[in-house]
Amino acid sequence: MRKIHRSGEEQPARPMGRKVNVSQSRREARSAAENRTRAPKAPKSPKPPKEKSKHPILRFIGRTLATVLCLGIMLGSVVAVGMVFYVVQATANDGDLLDLDNIQLSQSSMVVATDPDTGAQVEYATLRSSNSHRVWADLEQIPSNLQYAFICTEDKDFYSEPGVNFKRTIGAMINEYLLPIYSSKQGASTLEQQLIKNLTDDNSASGINGALRKVREIYRALCLSRSYSKETILEAYLNTISFTGTIQGVQTAANEYFNKDVSQLSLWECATIASITKNPTNYNPYTNPENLINRRNFIMYNMWQQGVISEEDYRNGAAQPLVLAEEDSGKKPSTVTSYFTDALFNEVVQDIMAKEGITESEAQKLLYTGGFTIEATVNTKLQSQMENLMLNTDDAYFPAGWHEEEVTSISDDDVQVFNEDGTPKTRTGEDGTVYYYRNVRTQAAMVTLDYDGNVLAIAGGLGEKTKSLSLNRAYNVERQTGSTIKPIGAYALGIEYGLVNWSTMLNNSPLYQKQDMIIRDEDYCRKNGLMGLSDKQLRAYPNAWRSWPRNYGGNYGDGSDLPLWNGLARSLNTIAVRVGDLVGASNIFNFVYNTLQLNTLDPTNDVGLAQMVMGSQTKGVTPMALAAAFQIFYDGEYTTPHLYTRVLDRDGNIYLENNATSYQALTPDTAYVMNRLLKNVLFSSVGTASGRYPNSNGMEAFGKTGTASDEKDLWFVGGTPYYVTAVWWGYDAPYDMTKTLSKQQAKTRTCVTAWKALMEQAQADLPYKAFPTSAGVVERRYCTQSGLLAGAGCPSTAVGYYRADDLPDTCTYSHAAPQAAAPTENTDGEVPTQPVIPTDTGALDTE
Repeated sequence: MRKIHRSGEEQPARPMGRKVNVSQSRREARSAAENRTRAPKAPKSPKPPKEKSKHPILRFIGRTLATVLCLGIMLGSVVAVGMVFYVVQATANDGDLLDLDNIQLSQSSMVVATDPDTGAQVEYATLRSSNSHRVWADLEQIPSNLQYAFICTEDKDFYSEPGVNFKRTIGAMINEYLLPIYSSKQGASTLEQQLIKNLTDDNSASGINGALRKVREIYRALCLSRSYSKETILEAYLNTISFTGTIQGVQTAANEYFNKDVSQLSLWECATIASITKNPTNYNPYTNPENLINRRNFIMYNMWQQGVISEEDYRNGAAQPLVLAEEDSGKKPSTVTSYFTDALFNEVVQDIMAKEGITESEAQKLLYTGGFTIEATVNTKLQSQMENLMLNTDDAYFPAGWHEEEVTSISDDDVQVFNEDGTPKTRTGEDGTVYYYRNVRTQAAMVTLDYDGNVLAIAGGLGEKTKSLSLNRAYNVERQTGSTIKPIGAYALGIEYGLVNWSTMLNNSPLYQKQDMIIRDEDYCRKNGLMGLSDKQLRAYPNAWRSWPRNYGGNYGDGSDLPLWNGLARSLNTIAVRVGDLVGASNIFNFVYNTLQLNTLDPTNDVGLAQMVMGSQTKGVTPMALAAAFQIFYDGEYTTPHLYTRVLDRDGNIYLENNATSYQALTPDTAYVMNRLLKNVLFSSVGTASGRYPNSNGMEAFGKTGTASDEKDLWFVGGTPYYVTAVWWGYDAPYDMTKTLSKQQAKTRTCVTAWKALMEQAQADLPYKAFPTSAGVVERRYCTQSGLLAGAGCPSTAVGYYRADDLPDTCTYSHAAPQAAAPTENTDGEVPTQPVIPTDTGALDTE
C-alpha cells in the first residue's frame, strides 16, 4: 500500500528506523507545555547583528586605500579631461602647420637655364640661405632602398601602426619617469612623430615640458595618421629631415654628398644618407667617415634581416668604400655663387619687393625659402668661358699694377702692408684717425648680352670668386664712360637728326679757344689760388683759361678738316665735341638717360658737353647698362637688360615675369650707318682698335674704345652679329694706371684683346651670321676733300654709307692734290698702323 500525501503529492519513502534528535524534541515539548500554562508576554526587540571585530590598524589601512583609490580615479579623470582639453587647445593652430597637402616648408629656390647645345632646361644654381637648403623630391623620385633604409631602422612597423607605437611609448615613459627598466634612454618616436618634430620645431626634451611635448606629439601623430596616407607622410618626412650644415631633405643630401639626383642613388649611398640623420655631427661624412661607414653597414644589415634586400646586396653594399662628390671632382663642390647668379638674385629681390611691397630683407628671405624656379637668361657655356678668361691666370690679359692704398680698416681679404720689423704700416691723421695700407691691383669686369636684352654672361672681377654676393663690378658699380659715350649720344643723334653724315667735314681743332675765356684751366687756378673766383673775376687772368677740348696726348688737333667717320674711328675729342655741339648736350642727355636708360647719370651735373661727349660724368654707368645701350647698333631697337624671363612658384604657377621693355631707339637706317661707322674702329687702319677684330668664320664686328681722364677707367664695347659685350679695366678706387704700368700697358687694347679672345671662343662653333642691313641705306662714293658726293672732277674718292633720304650734295669744287699727314696718335692712345690720312685715299674703306 502507498501513502498519499495530503497535498496530493507523492512523498519519498522514509528510511526504516528514523533517527531522532532527543534534546531537540524535549525542548520543543517543554516549550509547548509552558505555552499552555503561562500567560503570553510582550515580544522582545531584536538585537542588531554584531560584526566580528577587526584589528584597528588593518581597518585604517583598508579605509585609506579605498579613499586613495577613489581619489586616484577622480584625479585621473580630471587629468584625462585636462589633457584632452590641453592638447586640443595646444594644437588648435596646427591646421596649416600640419597640412601635408599644402605643406609650406622652407625650400631653396632653383635657377634653371637653357642648355645652348640641346635646348633643354638644366639646373644652373641653387639659392640657399645660411639657415636652410632644401629641394623638394616627390616620393616617386625617391628610391625604395632609401625609403626602407629609414623605415627598417627608425620605424619598422610604420605601415601597420596608427602613428604611435604605444608599447614602446609606455616603456620609454616608465624608463624615463618611474623606473629605469632599460640600460639607456629609449626612443619611441614613429616616423609620424619625427615628422611632427620637423614641422613644428616642438623639441622640449625632459621634465614636465618633455612629458607635455610627448602628449602633444602623440595626439598630433594620431591625427596625422588618420588624415593622410602613409605615402604622403613618408614623402613629407624624407623632405624635412636634417643633415650636416644647412642641408635639408634627401634630394639636397644626394646633390651635396654624391652630386646626384636622389633617383640615381645606389643602395650603399641610400644607407649612407639614412645614417647621417641620427647624429649629423657624429656621422658627418667629411669629419667622421669611419663612424658613418659602421652606421651605414648596420642599416643595410637591418634591411637584410627584415627582408628588404638580399644577403648578397647587403654584403656587396657593406664592402663599398665611402666615395663622396668632392673625391670625384678633386675638391668639395663649391657653394659660392657665380657673378651671374649674384646679379640675378639682386634683380629678383628688387622685383619681389615691388610686387609684395616688402623690405629688401623680407624679399631676400622669401626668395631663399620660397622654393621658386627662376628661368635665367644665362648661356652656361659662355658664362664658363668668360669666367675662365677672367681668372686671368699669370696676368694673361690684365696686368696687375700693384700699388699701396691707404684705408681706415683692413679686412680678411686685404693684402696688408707691413714694415720691415713686421709691424703694420700705419699713419695717424691730425684728427687721430689711424690709416692702414694695403696692396691693391687692377680689376676688371665683363658682361655679354644678346640683342633681345638677355644677359648671357657676367664676370664682376678678376681671379677666383671666393664669396657669394661679393662686389660685382659688371652689374652694380658705375664708372666714367670716357669716349664710349660718343657713338650712343652725339654721333647717333647727329645721323638721326640729319645734322651730319658719313663724310661731313669737321675741323680738327678746339671748339673753344683760350682767348674765348669759356673753359677754365683748373690746374692753373688751383696752383695760383684762383679757384674761388667767379668767371667775371677770372677774366682778369688770361692764363686761367684754356682751349677745349684736347685730344689724347694733349694735342689740340692740327686744324685740318676731317670726315666724320675718321674722327669717330680715331676717337678725336675735337670732332666729337663739334658733333655734340650741333646736337645739343641736353638732347644727348635726354636720349641716353631716358631712351637708353643710363639712369645712373646725374640730371643736374652731367648735362654738358664734357659729360655727354667726353664721358667725364659724376658717377658714370655700369658695364651692363653700357653694353645694353650698344644694342641699338644692331637694328636700332633697345631692350631693357634682364637676367630672367619668368619666376615660377613651388606649384609651377607664374609668380614673376621680367619687366623688360623693347622699343625703337633709332631708325634702322641710322642704326646701320652707325654699325658701319663703328666697324671702322676695328677694321680701318686708323681705328683705335685696328686689326683686333675676332677671327670668327669671317663674321664682322663693331666696337668703341674709351678712356677716362688720367687712364683711371679703360673701356671697350664690342658687338658681333650674335653678342654685344662691355669690358672695363681699372682700380676699384680710381687711380692713374700710368703710375703703376707702362704707357704701352695702360691702353684700351688690353680690353679689346680680352674681348677678342672671348668672342673667338664663344663663336667658334656658331654658323656665319651677318648684321641686318637696311633698305633705306645706300653706298655712295664721296669726295675725300669736300665730303660731298663725288663729282667728275674729284681726284680722290672713297665709299661711304648714307641714309637714302639724306644724301649730301654732289661736289663741284676744283681741288688741289691731296697730301699725306704725319702719323698721329688717336684719342684712346692707339698709334695707327699706317699714317693717318686726313683726306681719304679710298683704300681705308673699300665697302
